[in-house]
Amino acid sequence: MRLFLLALVLALLAAGANRLLRKTDEAEPAIVAASLGDARFAYAPAFARDESTRYGGALDRLSFLAVLPDFAPPPRPSADPRRRASEELDPMRVFVTLAPRDEALDPAERPSRLYARFLESEVWAGPGGLVMRRFEPGSPYELEQLYLAPPDGTEFFARCPRRDAGFLGSAPCIWALRWKTLDVEARFSAALLRDWEELARGLRAFLASIDGDRPR
Repeated sequence: MRLFLLALVLALLAAGANRLLRKTDEAEPAIVAASLGDARFAYAPAFARDESTRYGGALDRLSFLAVLPDFAPPPRPSADPRRRASEELDPMRVFVTLAPRDEALDPAERPSRLYARFLESEVWAGPGGLVMRRFEPGSPYELEQLYLAPPDGTEFFARCPRRDAGFLGSAPCIWALRWKTLDVEARFSAALLRDWEELARGLRAFLASIDGDRPR
């Protein structure tokens, strides 16, 4: 009788473990399929920053996290709280958000058509060959600085907080661009400004890699 009960318990445990494994596999597939409007995507769940992106389907926003220099998915968070806090401050991390296109203005035109009216006249040399411009006091961006790829920031620009702005986040700089029918926003550390060309190439390559319509 005892042997029978032991065998029954082991069988139930095995069945439960099998169901758990199947549920885990179903919850996190090897490749996630998602769509934003007519745009389709396929990507590894390790890139996802939130639950909706992790499980895919028809969404109104996609949020990713990648790590330079290869735009690889981030490693699994450490179980050690101190190491995890250090990982979250890694300056090589890039946060990427995709959303439906804003018809009002192509992001590449923001420097010339939106920001230009609020800029001071002085031009400063920035990291990586970028040009740095300061926003006027009292403007909506007075606590930020604008970095532009010459000549006009169409290829790349970034808004970053001034050092005295008190921003405590690990990814304070913002670059926006239009890709296909979507607007893309990248947030990253100011330390990456010196490697902005690598950042720009990596982001565009990442977007191409998750494009669900590209040949596989």
